[in-house]
Amino acid sequence: MTPSKQLRLRRPGPDDLTAYEALFQLEEVERWLRPAPLASFTADDAREMLHADIGHWRELSYGPWALVEAGGERFAGRVGLHRTTVEGIPATELAWTTDPEFQGRGFATEAALEAVELARAVGLREVVAMALPENAASCRVAEKIGMSADREISHAGLPHVLYRLSLG
Repeated sequence: MTPSKQLRLRRPGPDDLTAYEALFQLEEVERWLRPAPLASFTADDAREMLHADIGHWRELSYGPWALVEAGGERFAGRVGLHRTTVEGIPATELAWTTDPEFQGRGFATEAALEAVELARAVGLREVVAMALPENAASCRVAEKIGMSADREISHAGLPHVLYRLSLG
């Protein structure tokens, strides 16, 4: 998959552990994914996330991708589909996290659009996204890919905007 000439999407593998650890422990990433009072990401959290992502692909033939530089293998983020629950109801979330060095250039939006196409191809009827209300960049990505703000919910004990996109 190719969201741009500068970056590409690929399935994550065991060799991505160090990159996952580095990405999710960046202060700029934790600010939006694990803000206080939540505990910071640990190396174990990154390992569990990577194993879940690999397993997701193996079990369902879709999941979060590793976003990497096209000319090399520098890890730029994680974007894609994964199972979650929203207020106790199973859902498929379209999530995106990019290294701050790669933010603001449309990569999350392009990769998220690829994930929407994959969701359609595998027969999903809807995808959701969640963002802290003050995370204007993530809210813009959701809106750019055609998602609509549904309502405010509590996720991980914090208020989030729930976005939905019907695929059918």
